[in-house]
Amino acid sequence: MTRALMTTLGECDMLSGHSLFQTRDPEEARDRVGAVFCPHELKIVGGGHQVAAGMRHAPLRRISLNRLAYGQTVEIDAGRLDSFVLVMMPLAGHADVSCGAQSIRASPDLASVVTPTQNLTQTLFVGCDQIMVRIDRALLETTCAQHLGRPLREPVEFALGMEMSAAAGMSWQSLVAYLVAEVERGAPTLGSGLAIAQIEHLLVTTLLTVQPNNYRDALLNPSQPIAPRHVRRVEEFIQAHADRELTIGDLAAHAKVSTSALFAGFREFRNTTPMAYLKSVRMQRVRDELQSAPSAAAATVTSIAMRWGFHHLGHFAADYKNRFGECPSRTRERALA
Repeated sequence: MTRALMTTLGECDMLSGHSLFQTRDPEEARDRVGAVFCPHELKIVGGGHQVAAGMRHAPLRRISLNRLAYGQTVEIDAGRLDSFVLVMMPLAGHADVSCGAQSIRASPDLASVVTPTQNLTQTLFVGCDQIMVRIDRALLETTCAQHLGRPLREPVEFALGMEMSAAAGMSWQSLVAYLVAEVERGAPTLGSGLAIAQIEHLLVTTLLTVQPNNYRDALLNPSQPIAPRHVRRVEEFIQAHADRELTIGDLAAHAKVSTSALFAGFREFRNTTPMAYLKSVRMQRVRDELQSAPSAAAATVTSIAMRWGFHHLGHFAADYKNRFGECPSRTRERALA
């Protein structure tokens, strides 16, 4: 990760305040690393029975920042990570990384993004020192599905190599550098659940959009945002239930699309928004009641307007006149006459 990250952080001793362990015992190193990531096999290459391993670990709810070096050339067979995605970015040295059918030589210029449903093996050579970002798989897949507006049909699968000098890699580096810096200074925002949720979302969204994966095209270049039948379905739902307390979430759930797709569909096919359409339907229902003499006699303009969700009467009267060319009280007077 890279020279750009080191420059951004002023070449500080990253995550120095979050030491998890230091050991020369390879079994202890394997067990301590496995407790953070997953159980795995560890083998020292080239003879010897000791390592000079050290790990730093900064957990942030469903993500964590980690720094790991073994001080020896080691081979690791982790199998499938299953429950998390791992982005490994060498600060120095290099590693041969294989995930599924893909293999790369990772270096400060080339990070690796490990797909959790594919087997991971790697050889970390002497001098390999890495920053590793662990991301909960459920967080990743939920975020991806939310942006797509539909459940995932298959797991997210990433390309293994991330070019650090490319625009995408630089965006990722800048974000990780920011997080590391915030951890280093003990930023108050990291104690806020709301702030952490936003950080998680930003991190995952960035990874999904900058790193090639099987959903990236759909995320970046959505096809027709919404079919006309979905727009009509929401219109029919509003017509039938305009007296309910409907939210944009209710309408999107009924249409079985994302809220952004719902907005896009109404904008493209109706030149309005779903909530503006709802307001228009309710305004017409008010007029219908005001024009009905029995109803108008039994209820005031205020009571009718409020029953249809118009609680700011000044705004309601102005909007009503703009649409129908007369005040609501005038409509009522004509109906009674």
